Amino acid sequence: MHKDRIRKTQRPIKIPSAQRLANIALYYLSRFAASEDSLRKVLQNRIRKAAMRDEAFAADHAKHAQLRIDIETIIDKHRKTGALNDAAYAEIKTRGLRRAGKSRRIIEQKLQLKGIGRDLIAKALTPEDSDTDPEIAELKAAHILARRKKLGPYRAEPADADRRKKDVAAMARAGFSLNLIRKVLGGEVEEEFF
Repeated sequence: MHKDRIRKTQRPIKIPSAQRLANIALYYLSRFAASEDSLRKVLQNRIRKAAMRDEAFAADHAKHAQLRIDIETIIDKHRKTGALNDAAYAEIKTRGLRRAGKSRRIIEQKLQLKGIGRDLIAKALTPEDSDTDPEIAELKAAHILARRKKLGPYRAEPADADRRKKDVAAMARAGFSLNLIRKVLGGEVEEEFF
């Protein structure tokens, strides 16, 4: 059994080529919604892993430079076809994270990690319909989180002071402001908690 595990990790090295990277990009985009930066990282990781296992490939700097150019060409091609659209990606992720009860701060961090620009993040966080205030969207997300984690008014049994502190801490770690935490937890948040 141990030998089988060793054989699986010692597969033949596949040196990346422009065609191989294009195939990897197609496969990745068929399975996942991606930002330009996340696809770039996937393709660059393939080059890095091949360089770690093959010394000759690692020493061929001209080949690495050409593959980096090929990656940008692949990304540009998918951007033109619409398979890569950072604005649409940011909006989709924002809606999903809001439904999961994530705060504005957490959403901003997650989108920045995916390489989305600040202007696209701000646009995605601005509700499309003018009737919805960003503060109301944040309040809804806080209630969703409290309901999911059974905090404050969503708890089955009354909470003692220690439990209320833990509820406040959970909401604060999730990125919600003290005023919003007070609204969601029903005003049971005292200043001494902070």
